[in-house]
Amino acid sequence: TEWNWITRPLREERPIEGAITAFTDAGKKSRRAAVTWQEKGRWKHQIITADPADSLQTLELLAVVWAVSNLQEPLNVVTDSMYVTGVVRRIEEAAIKEVNNVINHLCIF
Repeated sequence: TEWNWITRPLREERPIEGAITAFTDAGKKSRRAAVTWQEKGRWKHQIITADPADSLQTLELLAVVWAVSNLQEPLNVVTDSMYVTGVVRRIEEAAIKEVNNVINHLCIF
């Protein structure tokens, strides 16, 4: 039997109307990442501290992973990281590979 799967993209090219918008950023000097969003008219934030093995790129990615894992769907994510944008564009067709420093952070949350 041959299966024909219909894939439903999880990523949109344009902002989703009515969705929460999370802004993410990370600082090389501070070794922290931040996620900021508005909920019921109030601004909220989450600060993430880097692991010694984290690069700025993995810290930027960790902020987006936190947002996607912890904020309700649908969700718009705004990032200034070209690295994160590239990862998100490729993630739907990617195979899963364990990356120690990101996995360690995910276990904490």
